[in-house]
Amino acid sequence: IAMETYIRQRQLIMSPLITSHVIGENEPLTSVFNKVIAAKEVNHKGQGLWVSLKLLPGDLAQVQKDFSHLVDRSTAVARKMGFPEIILPGDVRNDIYVTLIQGEFDKGKKKTPKNVEVTMSVHDEDGNLQEKAIHPGAGYEGVSEYKSVVYYQVKQPCWYETVKVGL
Repeated sequence: IAMETYIRQRQLIMSPLITSHVIGENEPLTSVFNKVIAAKEVNHKGQGLWVSLKLLPGDLAQVQKDFSHLVDRSTAVARKMGFPEIILPGDVRNDIYVTLIQGEFDKGKKKTPKNVEVTMSVHDEDGNLQEKAIHPGAGYEGVSEYKSVVYYQVKQPCWYETVKVGL
């Protein structure tokens, strides 16, 4: 209980302890998890899904000072979505998040469903494209267009991809 209270009261800085490589590049993370969970044969020779996190106490400046071997300038800092219980003076949060959830597409006269990719972009009231207004994740530079994962011949694709819109 003490750790849960501590986590709620402090800003969390989490640093991955091992590097990862891409698996399931063209499918959502939930689908990869389900495949790993449902696998009947497990190869115990290092294959699998591995995630390691370490809780580092303190604010960002303190963590960078005390744990410089884990947190450096290249570490992406992601702020929690939503509003904290206590809003400090000068803490401006005008974040807009857009989540692409799912779609249903008719195959028409084709025998198989269509390939689907969704492109998101931000435009002003005059229809002008806003450059670098979409941020696909913490540590990423803004992009003018965000392209979703491509689903190959799926009638009802589910993306659950969230991007941050910042002007």
